[in-house]
Parts: sequence; structure tokens; C-alpha cells
Amino acid sequence: MTSETKIPNPKSEIRNKYQIPIYKLVIGLLVIISTFWFSHWSFALSKAPDITPEAISLPPESEASESFSFVVFGDNRDGDKIFMDLIEKVNQEKDLSFAVNTGDLVSHGRENEYKNYLRMISNLKVKVYNVPGNHDLVLGGMKRFQKYFGPFYYAFDYKNSHFIILNNALKNSFDAKQFEWLRKDLASSKKKNVFVFMHRPTFDPTQIYKNHIMSGRETIAELMEVFRKYRVDYVIAGHIHGYARAERDGTIYIVTGGAGAPLYLPKDFGGFHHYVKIKVDGDDIVDEVIKIYD
Repeated sequence: MTSETKIPNPKSEIRNKYQIPIYKLVIGLLVIISTFWFSHWSFALSKAPDITPEAISLPPESEASESFSFVVFGDNRDGDKIFMDLIEKVNQEKDLSFAVNTGDLVSHGRENEYKNYLRMISNLKVKVYNVPGNHDLVLGGMKRFQKYFGPFYYAFDYKNSHFIILNNALKNSFDAKQFEWLRKDLASSKKKNVFVFMHRPTFDPTQIYKNHIMSGRETIAELMEVFRKYRVDYVIAGHIHGYARAERDGTIYIVTGGAGAPLYLPKDFGGFHHYVKIKVDGDDIVDEVIKIYD
């Protein structure tokens, strides 16, 4: 009985030696695509043109009195029905001067989403000042935000108060240029009261989302020191979907992110849809959180 001797096939051995499993090829391809996409996306975001706040329209000052009220809300994206209910309730408020939206007006920065937001907000009886949020600036949203609302950061005076809109929506949004502008603006203001608005908070008053804040721990510490130095009365942000309030070094920090987006916080820790009403009477300032649904 003879045994057959198998002759090795050189082509087969080479193919087996250098053959790459399909799953490794797929993973490698995904890595290459994602790396190109995110690097290209970041470059596109950084190239948005500067627009200076030369012609920000201010709410009319109809009275000589120093007393006035305004409302603040944020994070209405993906919640049109709730947001329209909020607008209806805000319209029932008496003697409001204006409103501020702390950002995330839209879901993905798309043109149709911006137009939908403009349609909804047109129902509000008072002027609204819009803070850029992270959802607003992606996928070409930077240019759309500037087209419809103007500069990313600026300041204006109303009666006895100074109002500052900041941009810290993305990782590198709050840069050295904006920080220097803020310092000079605060140093030059002579108004009694100062209010600052931004999208991402400097800290989470609930301590539940400690990492859901603006980028750069050193920058945050410097920024809060600037707020303390210039005696900023209120710093109001969104981003964390719910309501929270705390005081640090004489400054009131409020998170208002309950204008329609899915809620993050538990109900007993501010997880409800709402807006914040602020009443100013000379040096006296009172803030009140108002639930949309009882």
C-alpha cells in the first residue's frame, strides 16, 4: 500500500500567509473614513467667518423706570410641541422686555431646521436673543446661525443692566480672542447689573453631569474668577436638559435646558420643562422658574 505525498502549492501558501480577514479590512476602512471626515469637519468649523456685533437691535425702552422683566429658556431642539406650549405660556406674561434662548435651537444645524425654528419663534411676542449651542453649529450650522442671528458673541445694555452673549458651544469656541473681548467689555461696563449667557455651564449645580460642561478646566476657573472680579450677577446656561441653580462667590449660576429637548435630570432634581423669568427693579433681581406643565 503506497501513500501519496502531497506536493505543497506555493501560490496557496503565499495567499494564506498574506490573506487579511474581512472584518479587519472593514474596521480599517471605517477608521480611514472617520479620520478623514472628522478632520475635514473640524477644519470646516474653524473656517467660519467672523461677524462683529455692529448692529444688534435692542428692545425698546418705553419707560423711564429701571424696572423690567425678561425670560430665559434653552434646548428646545427635538421638542417642537413642547416649545410651542412654552411660547404660548410666555406670551401670557405681562410687561416682558425680551427673551434669551441659551442654545440648541435646532438638532443638526440644517437649513430646514433653522427655518422651522424661525417659524416657531416668530410666534413669540417679544424679541429673542439666541445663544449658539453645539447642535446649532454642526453640518454647516455656523454659517446659518450667523446668517439668521448675527455674531456668536456680543454685549448690549438695557436700562440699568448689561447683557453679554458668549459662545462656548464647541470645544474651541471660547478662545483667547473672545476671552480678551469679555475682559475688556466687563471692565468698561458701568451698569448696575450684569447678566451673562452661554450654552455650556461652567459647572453642574446638581453634580449629576459633572463632565457635561464647557471645555478646559483651567479656562473655567479663570472665567469664574473674572465673573467674581467684575461682580457678575447672573450666569445663565443650558446644555444640561433640566433646571438647576447655585451660587458661587456672589454670582447666581442657572442652568435652563428645559424648552423641549428630552430631559436628562430626574424630575425631583430639575427634570421638567420650563423657562426662567427674571425681574429687575433697580438693584433688586428676582429669578423664578416656571414649569410649562403643572
